[in-house]
Amino acid sequence: MRRLAPVCLALAAALLGCSSGSGPGEGGAPAAAAKSPTTSGSSTGERQISYANRLPMALYSYSVDENTVIESAQHVLTRRCLKTYGIAYETPPQPLDAPRSADRRYGLSSATEAALYGYHPNRDIAQLPDGPDLPKDALPVFYGKRGAPQGSGEKLTYKGKAIPDDGCFGQSVAKLSEQYDDPAGAAVASRIANESYEKTLADPAVKEAFRKWSACMRSSGFRYSSPMEPLNTPAFQGNDISAKEKQTATADVRCKKETRLLDIWFKAETGLQKAEIEKNTVALESLRAAHREKAEAARRILAEG
Repeated sequence: MRRLAPVCLALAAALLGCSSGSGPGEGGAPAAAAKSPTTSGSSTGERQISYANRLPMALYSYSVDENTVIESAQHVLTRRCLKTYGIAYETPPQPLDAPRSADRRYGLSSATEAALYGYHPNRDIAQLPDGPDLPKDALPVFYGKRGAPQGSGEKLTYKGKAIPDDGCFGQSVAKLSEQYDDPAGAAVASRIANESYEKTLADPAVKEAFRKWSACMRSSGFRYSSPMEPLNTPAFQGNDISAKEKQTATADVRCKKETRLLDIWFKAETGLQKAEIEKNTVALESLRAAHREKAEAARRILAEG
């Protein structure tokens, strides 16, 4: 299952607070609402069911708003640093209501996205710029050694002034991380988020739902034993989206709905996560407190401008 790790790591990134310009992860909604999945809008106008954001472990990840605030604060600190080098830098906008792709923790779930893009990412979602809008000679100041010519091992300078090894941006990320991150708590949360997903694959109810989904797919002419298999079909990995890919993806989502696979899978993982949370309350509450403190620090930075 080559897609398994990335699916899990997306939520793990949010639990770890990986907000260093990477964008929000899959966590965020309060666990108190985890009794039933919630719905959210998409760029296609379809109402999507969110599973990952409603799992109990989402309580111990950053919310979308918190991630946005933290990323914005990192860019404010970066702008201040660049200013000391005489470099003007405009902080990129961070829209809170930007369209997002449907939840894929349990594979494809959106009928609209399946019909339009097959198993490919939602192409209607605007992509972030590849890098900051800065002159080429200023990029090492932003990125540090990552922005310098490959193989450069010398201490970097810009107009005679030393540059931090990680650049202004890396230094800004580290400034918040060093003060507020909780590596021990994040490791516990990441482990639970990843292991709970893995364990669902052995859950009897989930395995039975897989069997029914597979039978449903066969009735449409597609042979897969697991809903993660079509994601790894080589023919669906290229840049082009074929008619067969869209047909397969559409049948996939339809069969998930008919067999209630997504709801069953979500319920199984919810139970697993709740059991682990009870065993690791101290570490997880420490992580949640660290997240709140980091978000508050970020808000203070933004207020200062």
